[in-house]
Amino acid sequence: MKTIRDAQFVPAWIDMTPQVPEPRIDWIEEKYLDLAYGEDPLQRLDLYLPPRAEKPLPLVVLVHGGGFCLCDKRDWHLYPGFYALREGFALASVNYRLAPAARFPAPVEDLKAALRFLRAQAGRYGLRTQDVFLYGTSAGGNLVTLVGLQTAGTPEAVAGVAALCPLLDFENQWAYMQAMEGEAAVREMFLASAVQYLGAAPNEDAPLARRAGAREYITVKAPPFYLQHGTLDPAVPVEQAREFAAQLRAVCGGSAVTLDLMERVAHAGGGPEFLEEEHILPILGFFRGLCRETPQKEGGC
Repeated sequence: MKTIRDAQFVPAWIDMTPQVPEPRIDWIEEKYLDLAYGEDPLQRLDLYLPPRAEKPLPLVVLVHGGGFCLCDKRDWHLYPGFYALREGFALASVNYRLAPAARFPAPVEDLKAALRFLRAQAGRYGLRTQDVFLYGTSAGGNLVTLVGLQTAGTPEAVAGVAALCPLLDFENQWAYMQAMEGEAAVREMFLASAVQYLGAAPNEDAPLARRAGAREYITVKAPPFYLQHGTLDPAVPVEQAREFAAQLRAVCGGSAVTLDLMERVAHAGGGPEFLEEEHILPILGFFRGLCRETPQKEGGC
């Protein structure tokens, strides 16, 4: 069985010494680490700028997964962002408060606060505030989706959202996990993390579960979405991406969403696919097409 170690990594960007490979940031010349956007120790972000960048730059904001309870802005989730740097985007990787210490909607509000911080500091770092894009995986996919939808039509709106194997419907997820046969570790991890994040089981507080999901926030002002999901995802059923795409199209039109289903691919972290160039570049091409000014590879705009 393949693992993320089987990804076709760029050697200069990755440390293969640990069992789970860790992204290297020593090759990035211009970086600003652990910028505080709030008072909590987890309310920190890292900002990376591409080499020889002609500013101002479009910005990709990366949000890690981990079931709302785990992971970090510099773990393996960061690696796809290095392609954004190569393609001429600035990159921000965001930490947020984790469950059980922080429950919904704290991480959603953290991401909004991080975006406000980046916009306020745009002049200092050479960022283009009209070209801000969100890129999130799994739990991070939930967060970027909610923030993208909730800020639509406001001064804090983003230009586009990429959600990878995102958890979008907690009620559906709870029923799916309860009925799952096998994959005991995945099932138990989700059941525990959902309760820790929401403060109640989704079947015990359906209104709360719906507020933590995406459907209720869809409006005609929603930003363009790129959804990427594996058809054999054991953690989040691919039907969630299909249904959300259909809901977006029903409200916003057929061009509102790109649905990229990867055949016979599991959840992010379960294999190499979400870390490979062939699956990352279409997302960055989607962002590029939404930029008011086209970013240039290995440089600015």
